[in-house]
Amino acid sequence: MKKINVVISGLLYPVTMLHYFWRAFERKSDVDLAVIGPYFDDWIPWSNGITLPKRYVKVPTVALPRQLANMRPNHIVIQSQLPDKFQHPDLWLQIDAGWHLGDRPDAGIVAHIQTDPHVLKEHYKTPKAYSDYSFSMQCDYMQDNEIYLPYAYDRELHYHMDIPKKYDGCLIGLQYDHRVALINKIKSKGYNIYSNIGDVYDEYRILYNESRIAISWSTLNDTPARVFEAFGMKIPLLCNRTSDLNKLGYKEYDNYIGFNGIDEAVDGFEYLLNNYDDALKMANSSYEIASEQDTWDARCNRILEVVGLL
Repeated sequence: MKKINVVISGLLYPVTMLHYFWRAFERKSDVDLAVIGPYFDDWIPWSNGITLPKRYVKVPTVALPRQLANMRPNHIVIQSQLPDKFQHPDLWLQIDAGWHLGDRPDAGIVAHIQTDPHVLKEHYKTPKAYSDYSFSMQCDYMQDNEIYLPYAYDRELHYHMDIPKKYDGCLIGLQYDHRVALINKIKSKGYNIYSNIGDVYDEYRILYNESRIAISWSTLNDTPARVFEAFGMKIPLLCNRTSDLNKLGYKEYDNYIGFNGIDEAVDGFEYLLNNYDDALKMANSSYEIASEQDTWDARCNRILEVVGLL
């Protein structure tokens, strides 16, 4: 069986949306994969820079100098560094979290994934123009001729663990003002909340599984990956209301508790704790949906289906 040759390009921090696509495509037996982009080893620019454990570093096919992260290089300069079999791949997939090629790479199909359309929409104009397909990961920021491809969870990283609970709630991620204010309000009521940035992969999974409630509050009207990760880990979820969840078939009170502000969020948090058997039923119901449609494996298959390679 002839395999599909796929090139993924983008910023190569130790944790990115690109890494989840990378892992999922590696699991596909019908794909030969090459990964290329500015490489940052174990460093990520969260909170003015964090060094993560070396065990979480994945080495790409071609590690470009990190200085290229501030440039939009010509495809010939970049593509010439790939192995011969990827000089004209079936699919070149740019997973764009702030970096893309200045012109169209030489590939049968070129697709572009907008990982952050809520903040980088203007940045995406050039790659969208030269790509055959443009995927948007947030439905509220979609424009004409864009295909919806939301975030997801990784089955090998985000799964349920039957371990003792240490915390009433958990929110791991950038410490935006509105998140800090919510966590402080919940803590003021005597609850034990774990809130931090820099816990990734195994530590991230363990800390959430040690918590009764997963908390999410996105920056704008976007649904972050941690929502799907909570579903994948079967943890009751408290999150701000977003259009994506409705579009994907999740329903408030059946699958999660939603809120629009701090006071409503605190009420929702206490509702979940005080009705914990019902909260666990919500979590199991969410998992049943997410495990069928919202894994990174499903997202990779969706891309291949849309572009006609599957």
